[in-house]
Amino acid sequence: MLSNIASSARSLFESQTVSVALDRIDQRELPLDRTYRRSGTGRGVSVYVFDGGVLPTHPELAGRVRKGFDAFPDDPGVCNAHGTAVAGAIAGKTLGVAPEAEIIDVKMVECGKLRGTIKAIVDGTAWVIQDHKEHPRRPAVANWSFIADTSTHILQLDSAVAQLRAAGIPVIVSAGNVEINACRVSPGNADGAVVVGASMLARDATSQKIIDRRAVNTAYGPCVDLYAPGDSVLLPSFDATQSPSVQLWNGTSMAAGYVSGAMALYFEANPSGTPDEGLAYLRANATTNIVQDTGAPLSWLLYVGPVKETQLSVAEIRAQQLARRR
Repeated sequence: MLSNIASSARSLFESQTVSVALDRIDQRELPLDRTYRRSGTGRGVSVYVFDGGVLPTHPELAGRVRKGFDAFPDDPGVCNAHGTAVAGAIAGKTLGVAPEAEIIDVKMVECGKLRGTIKAIVDGTAWVIQDHKEHPRRPAVANWSFIADTSTHILQLDSAVAQLRAAGIPVIVSAGNVEINACRVSPGNADGAVVVGASMLARDATSQKIIDRRAVNTAYGPCVDLYAPGDSVLLPSFDATQSPSVQLWNGTSMAAGYVSGAMALYFEANPSGTPDEGLAYLRANATTNIVQDTGAPLSWLLYVGPVKETQLSVAEIRAQQLARRR
């Protein structure tokens, strides 16, 4: 059941939820209350999902998926359920952060190899920028739930991030499912990319209390801009016949999806906002220093519940982000 509660800034939507992830990101502290509260629904915002395809008939997404770019047109339209799960975290009807956002399928994975290519990502970026120009009244977000390298920058991806940001589209990137400093991981090490690590709920060995900590096998360190749930999160899936289902997923891909959904909520309320302003808003309202074992002096857990409209300036947020990447 969904209710609309009056808020001093904008409408606050509240619904009961079976999603532990949604339940976690709408409150500052534990325990959870099986309720998801957020300001807005993502209506009027498009999210470009760079992945292996999104199943448009899944009940969590049906009616809100537009087929966009496909780097491998001779492939099946959907390689596996990964992109559908990510899209569900962004905009699932009951399991997503922004349940009325539009998903645009940007397929850059070759099904036979289950891998994307740099060329596919670059070509997909060019298509997205042109498509966004053709829909100028719709703010947009790009979700990149993949990693390409763990030792260096990839200049083509750095350039793609810069081009999307110049077009007004923030790029939300998964930190990577690997125990490594996220500052080394491409495309997360591209200037201006919003890097997302996965958090989990765990029992503290000393106090026996449930706490938030960095999920196992999640890239860490000062280049992680935000953490979001990414351990045993309930999201859409499907079987070999494409019969829809839901299942538990793990990883920074899903965490990035939740942050893309939160960015969609921001752009719904601020359609003329910039990528930097969106990050500034999410960082200012995040729950700070509650995620343990992050390999950094500061951490930010995604929060989309009721907020006070006070935040650091964009310049301050960008200066902090750039300093962490040095």
